[in-house]
Amino acid sequence: MTASRTAGVPRQKGGPSASPSQIVAFVTFMLPIGALLLFWEGVVRFGLADATILPAPSMIVVRAWELLNPAKAERSLLLVHIGVSLWRALAAFVLACLVAIPLGFVLGLSAGTYRALSPLLSLLLPLPAVAWTPIFLVAFGQGDLTIIGVCFLGAFFPVLYSTIQGVRGIGVHAIWVVQSMGAGPLDLFRRVLLPGALPALISGLKLGMAHSWRTLVAAEMLAALSYGLGFMIFAARSYMDVSTMFVGIVCLAVIGLLIEHVIFGTLEKMTVARWHSSGKVRGTR
Repeated sequence: MTASRTAGVPRQKGGPSASPSQIVAFVTFMLPIGALLLFWEGVVRFGLADATILPAPSMIVVRAWELLNPAKAERSLLLVHIGVSLWRALAAFVLACLVAIPLGFVLGLSAGTYRALSPLLSLLLPLPAVAWTPIFLVAFGQGDLTIIGVCFLGAFFPVLYSTIQGVRGIGVHAIWVVQSMGAGPLDLFRRVLLPGALPALISGLKLGMAHSWRTLVAAEMLAALSYGLGFMIFAARSYMDVSTMFVGIVCLAVIGLLIEHVIFGTLEKMTVARWHSSGKVRGTR
């Protein structure tokens, strides 16, 4: 009896596995990086470059292992530097989103307010956030407040501008149709504004986090009292510890890559691709 019941039931597959196209994409992505690392290693090993200025990748890995101190994880300086930098960048990014996204929707829906503030936005948007670091240092001194404040500015304007453009790109006809059907502000936001602005908003979030992460390095070099990848790189410069500098640079690059492709890539698949492919977004230009 049990066998007859289970005979017609299809077997459940195991956990999600990578498709051949995903494997090919990953190999294609990693191939140039691997080729660069091999070339770099060979150049240093054959004496074509000074290892005290350009250490080989293997030397950087050894130094990273020493800083990780796996025998005593609680004393891992590298993990402490990474954790502090991530906390600063994410705190600034979250604060920027909490301010920029609602303000972006307001400016995107109010044409008059947007026209009035557009010259100011055009003036501030191209200004590098790190240029504000000396002002923050004079106002608040060295410390997390200055670093987070500068990173906040780095994330704020890309998120704000992208949100505004996403809302302004929504067809007015779609808003009128939903309003004519008696939808309230919450329904209008959930059914039209958010789905329609989502592609631009996700792009703005990616840009904002990238700007915050890049700004963090310079801010930590100038304003950090202790800890942080930027602080670690700048402190290693005083001792001519080039390997430690490269460990910090590699950590910044790898973390930035993971944030963009893993976190925001997954977010895009969960939101933009799913909503637009299912036809939930209609009436947008």
